[in-house]
Amino acid sequence: MPPIEVIVSWPAGAAGPIVDKDPIDVPRGAGATVIRWRCGENVSRLQISGLDPAVFSPAASPGMVPTFTTTDANRVPGTYEYTLAATRIEGGNKAADPRIRNGG
Repeated sequence: MPPIEVIVSWPAGAAGPIVDKDPIDVPRGAGATVIRWRCGENVSRLQISGLDPAVFSPAASPGMVPTFTTTDANRVPGTYEYTLAATRIEGGNKAADPRIRNGG
């Protein structure tokens, strides 16, 4: 399966960052799947943390980065929360708690 691409943006007037996929759906039977987050509109850096280390490798980004890639083992169906922090191009940081839904 090709990597799942996730765009992190912070539209004008929005209270904080958003992802274009929430939840990120990893299909049943897809096996281990790569998920890649990247900066979109008005976002200069992002940080991912709080992923379950028994399922995701690596389980967090190394601080604020322009892109982050992890491999989701996708062994067992379930929904996982993670924390997304973003830096707005004009300045300011904020966090959100989107989800990843595994099909197993």
